[in-house]
Amino acid sequence: TTSSNQSLVARGVRRTVAGLLRSSLRSSFRSVRWVGAWPLLPEGQPVVLYANHHSFFDGYLLWWLLTQHLDRPPLVWMREHDQIPLFGPLGTLPFPEDDARRRAQTLRETARRMRAVPETSLFLFPEGEQRPPDAGIGPFETADLARVARLVPDAAWWPVALRLTWWDADRPIALLTGDTPHDAPDGDERPRLDALLNRLRAVRPVGDGVTIDGVPAASRVLLDGKRAPGERGNLTVLWPLLQRFS
Repeated sequence: TTSSNQSLVARGVRRTVAGLLRSSLRSSFRSVRWVGAWPLLPEGQPVVLYANHHSFFDGYLLWWLLTQHLDRPPLVWMREHDQIPLFGPLGTLPFPEDDARRRAQTLRETARRMRAVPETSLFLFPEGEQRPPDAGIGPFETADLARVARLVPDAAWWPVALRLTWWDADRPIALLTGDTPHDAPDGDERPRLDALLNRLRAVRPVGDGVTIDGVPAASRVLLDGKRAPGERGNLTVLWPLLQRFS
C-alpha cells in the first residue's frame, strides 16, 4: 500500500541520515563521553532537555545521546530547517524567525508528538545562539521556558551541559553531563547549566576513566571516534624502505 511504502522510505531516509551523523561524529571526535551518574529519566513522561550551545556539534551530540543511548525520540526546533531538510526525519521542526504561522504550526506539532509518544524529548538551547566556548552561559529569557512549559505541562525538565576539550589526542573529546530532572522551570535554569559546565571544566583523564577536581568520577563512552593513523598500526616496518629515499 501507499502508506506502507511511504513508511519504508521514511525509515530508509532516517537510517541514511543517522549513518551520516554517526560518521560525522566519529570523524570529528576522538571520543564522546558522559561524565557523572548515568541519567535516570522518568518512564512514560516527555522530557524537555535544555543545554548550553557552544559548538556546531551540540545538536548532533544530543541527538546521539537520546537516540542511541536513552532510546528516546528527539525533537528540536531549527531556524535553518529549510536549508537542511534531511534532518526532518530525525526530529527537526521548522522555527523561522520571520514566519509566525510556521512557528505556531511547529508548536502544535510538538505538543501533538509529545502526547502521542510520551518518551519524546524536546531539546532546547535557551541561549538562543551559539556562543564562544569560554564565554560561559549566556543570558536567556525564562519567559520563553515558561511558554514551553505551558505547551507540554506534564514534561520533566532536564539540564545537560556539553564541552569540547583535548586530552593528548588528534581530535577533541566531547564531554556531556547532566543533573536530576525537575518538574518545571523555576528560574534556576541558568545557574544549573553554569554549575554543570564548571563540572566539565574540572574533568581530567586518568587511565580509561576521569576525575573531577582530582576525585575519581563515573563516566561512560558514548562513541569511539576513528583512530589516528599512528594508532592503526606500527609504521616502523616502513623505516628501512624510507631510509633509502631520505
